[in-house]
Amino acid sequence: MHGRKTEGHIFCPSSKALSKGGVKKSNLPLTIDVETISRYLNLNQDEIEGIVDASNIFPFKLSAFYLNLIDRDDPYCPIRRQAIPSIEELSEGGDMDPFNESQMSHTPFFIKRYPKRGVLLTSLTCAVHCRFCNRRRVVGKTPFNVTFLEESFRHIEKDREIEEVILSGGDPFMLSPEELGYVIDRLKGADHIKNLRISSRIPVVSPDRITPDTVTTLKKRSPLWIVIHINHPKEITPEFDDVVRRFREGGLMMVSQTVLLRGVNDCPHILARLFEQLVYRGIKPYYLFQIDEVQGVSHFKVKIKRGIEIMRSLRQMISGLAIPHYVIDLKGGLGKAPVDYRYIKGRKGGIIHAEGVTGKLGTYIDDGI
Repeated sequence: MHGRKTEGHIFCPSSKALSKGGVKKSNLPLTIDVETISRYLNLNQDEIEGIVDASNIFPFKLSAFYLNLIDRDDPYCPIRRQAIPSIEELSEGGDMDPFNESQMSHTPFFIKRYPKRGVLLTSLTCAVHCRFCNRRRVVGKTPFNVTFLEESFRHIEKDREIEEVILSGGDPFMLSPEELGYVIDRLKGADHIKNLRISSRIPVVSPDRITPDTVTTLKKRSPLWIVIHINHPKEITPEFDDVVRRFREGGLMMVSQTVLLRGVNDCPHILARLFEQLVYRGIKPYYLFQIDEVQGVSHFKVKIKRGIEIMRSLRQMISGLAIPHYVIDLKGGLGKAPVDYRYIKGRKGGIIHAEGVTGKLGTYIDDGI
């Protein structure tokens, strides 16, 4: 069972009622058009037109594996809401580059918002185009330029202030094991780099891409942190479990990040189930993100008050090991602000003023439903 709509809200099931979900074996990456998707899901004419209109603006890509997790008859299926374009994406509001990454990029592929760490874009492709992606301005739209990657390596090697690099994209696991090994070796070759994170959704949406060669590549270069983006218990599949087991056997350290999404996981029972299941598997829930102020994602917004209520409920329901940091990533590149009453400094109408890690005040438009 997953959330269903009732009187304008999403029904929140108890943790015991959550389905494990069935998974088919097909896992070939594919870019789907509306004619193809209509053979797999029951869609009405408005939904078909919404897919066409939204995907003309924001690219649509879906793996066969993730498609097979969707309930074909349920328009409120949490996987479907995350993966299938809708007319709601064409609503006004949001910013294509909410964190000013284009201005904070020291090279086209290296972003540095904090003094000692930065983000290296190792790919501009994903197995699935999540409908709430905060980098949708480039993912699936911009060709990857190896020259920019080499330029980034040289910049990182010269900037000895940097101690940590986060491999992101796109998705780093879209690279071949050989390509990924080269990237890691270049970074570890700089003696001032102390820590590497690989941020990925592949173990959830296309786990067959994590081959034995991938794990061997990572194991040889351990210690490494893997940050798995996962949003719903239905995304915990036998294939996901197999990837996690192999990562653990390879000595890799794992944390997770989750986006709070209206109609997907804005329920303490759903999140409790997710976070507990992750901890049982040796994955520490790290971040629960208030959705970023990206263009075309406002229909996923949850009121901050509701988010705080969910966190209070979670603290009563589950172990502290399973509690993530609930944060807002503030517009303008001001950093992540923990969402509690110490960091929320004020409100003017629907605008929240919060303190970022630099001490500067940033804003968030609190217009979720």
